[in-house]
Amino acid sequence: MTIFACVNTKGGVGKTTTAVHLAVMLARQQRSLLIDGDPQASAASWAAWRRERIDGAPSPTTVCLSGKAIITEGKPLAQGYVHVVVDAGGRDSVGLRSALLLAEYAIIPVGASQLDAAALTDVMTVVDLARDYNPNLDVRILLTRVDPRTKDAADMLVFLKSQNLVVLNTMICERVAFRRAIGEGATVHEIGKDHLAISEVEAFFQEVVA
Repeated sequence: MTIFACVNTKGGVGKTTTAVHLAVMLARQQRSLLIDGDPQASAASWAAWRRERIDGAPSPTTVCLSGKAIITEGKPLAQGYVHVVVDAGGRDSVGLRSALLLAEYAIIPVGASQLDAAALTDVMTVVDLARDYNPNLDVRILLTRVDPRTKDAADMLVFLKSQNLVVLNTMICERVAFRRAIGEGATVHEIGKDHLAISEVEAFFQEVVA
């Protein structure tokens, strides 16, 4: 069993988009659980839309847990699944910290801007605290919502490397296909119209499950 947590203390970085795409791709292979631990419950909304609109596609079982329940209830729940993805954060909270204690692998989606760089200090402080209790936590940064027309991503990479952070090779660009897919309870694969979005998600998946 592998437990992933998609976390950040900053909103608007594509955290839920990352979590649901990862959960669906894992569900294609084996029984998977998606835990929505974000108070906004965006992943749960996506799952509800998926049940209404997507028929027969592989889907993770989705549950909502908050605060300490992410670890106290999430841990026994996880035993019935091969893979687990937790979507948590949007701010520093008991839920985010619980997700980091439960997880083996933390993925931190980060935008390529100065605001994102400043906010990263907050989430890494929380990660460092979690590692006191979960020392084997593997943490990777995923650059998301990248505008390929600018050099912002390159500048952000320089900053991340200067902080000695492990950054995934894959970058997820800002694409309409992601917003459309989430609103339809789908993935970009299922929408099927943006091959660049599909290839980015597939590359991300291959990196994290390698």
